[in-house]
Amino acid sequence: MWRGRQPGGFWLPVVLMLAAAFSLLTGARLASGFPWSRDMKNQPSVKPQEAPRPPARGTVPRERWEPPIPTKGAATALRNPVQATPASIANGRRLYQIYCLLCHGADGKGFGPITDKYVPAADLTGKAARAQPDGALYQAIRSGGALMPRYDDALTPSERWDVINYLRSLQQP
Repeated sequence: MWRGRQPGGFWLPVVLMLAAAFSLLTGARLASGFPWSRDMKNQPSVKPQEAPRPPARGTVPRERWEPPIPTKGAATALRNPVQATPASIANGRRLYQIYCLLCHGADGKGFGPITDKYVPAADLTGKAARAQPDGALYQAIRSGGALMPRYDDALTPSERWDVINYLRSLQQP
């Protein structure tokens, strides 16, 4: 037997659909706390008057900045302020093995492990290197050369002089 229209027959499905849509939208907004959410909505931010973060590792503080050496003549005029003590030479050897050995080789002759597939590096024990003043070697380490990378960011000035002291010990007959 047909009774005609049921009360709320049209509006009940509409209200249920709207409630479902509202629940889905609200649930999606609240889902930002799940691990797969990367939306930067709830991130820590810098507050007013908050102290700055510590500097990143490997950055160079202003105190370590050195003025550029303007000419080759100015570089050759530099004098080595670090005495060639056994400690300085040992530190220079350690740094040489880290930064220089791959290209210049263990004996400094320019045939390091990577020179099989690359241009041989300069011979640091030959006549040309022995004739170079310490300041010219310092400038080469600091600013690099045609094929040599610069190490001003990796080595402090005293470490560069330690490497030069080690190179001079390699050049001894």
